[in-house]
Amino acid sequence: MSHRHTNSLFVVATPIGNLEDITLRALEVLKDVDLIASENVGKTRNLLKHYGIKTTVTSYRESNSRRAVPGLLRLLESGKSLALVSEAGTPGMSDPGRDLVREVMKRGFRVTPIPGASAAIAAVSVSAMEEPQFIFEGFLPRRGSKRRKRLEELARTGLQLVLFEAPHRLLECLKDMRDVLGDRECLVAREITKMYEQIEKAKISHFIEKLEANPPRGEFVIMCEGAPAGGPVTGEEISSEQILKDAGRLEAEGRKKRDIAKALAARYGLKTGRVYDILVKSTGRRRKGD
Repeated sequence: MSHRHTNSLFVVATPIGNLEDITLRALEVLKDVDLIASENVGKTRNLLKHYGIKTTVTSYRESNSRRAVPGLLRLLESGKSLALVSEAGTPGMSDPGRDLVREVMKRGFRVTPIPGASAAIAAVSVSAMEEPQFIFEGFLPRRGSKRRKRLEELARTGLQLVLFEAPHRLLECLKDMRDVLGDRECLVAREITKMYEQIEKAKISHFIEKLEANPPRGEFVIMCEGAPAGGPVTGEEISSEQILKDAGRLEAEGRKKRDIAKALAARYGLKTGRVYDILVKSTGRRRKGD
């Protein structure tokens, strides 16, 4: 076949839901390679069965990646060909695939991408956001404090964000996004290409209210708009009154003053010390008035 190479790794994109979202080239490669390394063996076998492909599948996931790499490298050294697939979509996008690709490249073997479905790009294509630039973050840290810190770092870029999130963390993630980024417009896509696909664009606060009433299910992609036109609000453009208004809601949620200062500084492109001074002075004024 024209695509076959010995000592080669093929990084193959597979459907993210609808089994018809696979290229003819991907099917040809999966049929022709000697072994398929998959993040989800059962799911990959179902895909292969659907298309009458009988290639052997082996497990390659985050928990066994270090143990699996040496054996896969030996296979390539023996002149065999290998395909890498993730659970769904394009390998190397928030999955352990990059580790294998890195090691294969180090050994000088050929690595060939077989492009196709990607949940992140699918969400971007229907977002109709104003600016073309975006940051693909994948999954944010699971812990709230680390997640907020990372959002503060991302906020300073002023760029649109593309995120993946699990249903059991989605609500808390959106709350942290609202607190750090402000109530920006987002596109939230659920179960892209699947039977229960849902795509909606609205303010972060809308999704928080909606999810508090109906707990989320399925896999989610979030695309959040960047900073307002002209970049983050800075300098004299933001008043102390606005900062205190935003701080009041965060304070009511039990956030500490230092955390509030960091979040609002990231949101408005200010120095944390300046925001903290405003909060401290406000507290002092309130006490004098008691």
